[in-house]
Amino acid sequence: MNKTDVIIVGSGVIGGSLAWHLAKKGKKVLVLEKKDTASGAAGATDGVVGYHTKKPGKQMDLAVQSIRMFETLEEELGENIAYGFQAGGMQPVEDKTQWDILSGIVEEQVKSGVDIRMISAEEARRIEPQLAEDIYGAQYSPTGGKINPLKLTMAFTHAAKRLGAEFRCRTEVTGFIIEDGVCLGVRTKDEEFFADAVVNCCGAWAGEVAALAGLDLPIKPRKGQLAVTEPIAPFMTATLQCARYNVIKFRPETIKDENVLKLGQSLSIEQQEEGGLIIGGTREFADFEEENTFVAIDAMMKRAARFFPALKDVSIIRFFSGFRPYTPDGMPLLGPVKTLGHFYMAAGHEGDGIALSPITGKLMAEYIADGAPSYDISDFSPNRFLT
Repeated sequence: MNKTDVIIVGSGVIGGSLAWHLAKKGKKVLVLEKKDTASGAAGATDGVVGYHTKKPGKQMDLAVQSIRMFETLEEELGENIAYGFQAGGMQPVEDKTQWDILSGIVEEQVKSGVDIRMISAEEARRIEPQLAEDIYGAQYSPTGGKINPLKLTMAFTHAAKRLGAEFRCRTEVTGFIIEDGVCLGVRTKDEEFFADAVVNCCGAWAGEVAALAGLDLPIKPRKGQLAVTEPIAPFMTATLQCARYNVIKFRPETIKDENVLKLGQSLSIEQQEEGGLIIGGTREFADFEEENTFVAIDAMMKRAARFFPALKDVSIIRFFSGFRPYTPDGMPLLGPVKTLGHFYMAAGHEGDGIALSPITGKLMAEYIADGAPSYDISDFSPNRFLT
């Protein structure tokens, strides 16, 4: 019998973090992945690790703990993860309406003790001199950070493997072994694997995988399209999104342009270590259609040039897309499923998976290995969507 302590389905940043944290607790871990490690959102996203894009309240409180963990994570993992803590996070504002909306969000965000504030256009341009001159102001967090998501995911994976965790890629889970309301393991095309606990870490695919166990959980894919520029000289320091990014995320009812809402059309931009810029800013419900579209690319490039006019002379070398795991309330599903014993969820982070990966792995490992997490995550329970 193929028996282990914990089976993790999904080898992305969440699955890797959980495998590492469980292995540190002495658990025998098997990670099963349909494709390859980091082949989902972790390999098709930017590396924003900041507070300024987080939902006020419980999610922000969780982010505060998680981002604190990044300060020592590279040393603990023993591998370069290209983390820059003092990059800063900024959202330039175009008009008073956006200013008022973001000011209200910031008022709630700072209740978690984070340094986020509204700044003048002049101060914003002192921080990022390439910004357009006609911005109204900006939301700013000086402690915002950035990371290489691929390096982070692989570092979690390598550290877990060094502690004995086993990773099997190109191994698709086709079903679950369930008896008397308890999940005993998983089935693949060729084998059965048994465990004391099974964890669904499948990101945008987590809803489909949960359905294999007879669960109806509202995680679905939200496509984000991105572009990468040629390497250029140092151009910007902060991770930057336009104000519309948070407005769409937290106050979508204030957006009157249906095309903007359909595309989730905003701007997200940062410069990588190698000099290339990652430009994104779409949130589209397109099922698992992964093709880049002219409409989205055109909108992204116009937004980038609107805030950074100098980019008109910079070449794009490639486009790509990825799927973020959307949930109706914008919060992940973390913890055991009440209707299926020994089955856990750790998915649904949408665009916050990179930033929340350290704390997610830590708390879920405590839940599984110790019986309860050291921090109350009941607000994230998957059971809020189950009757």
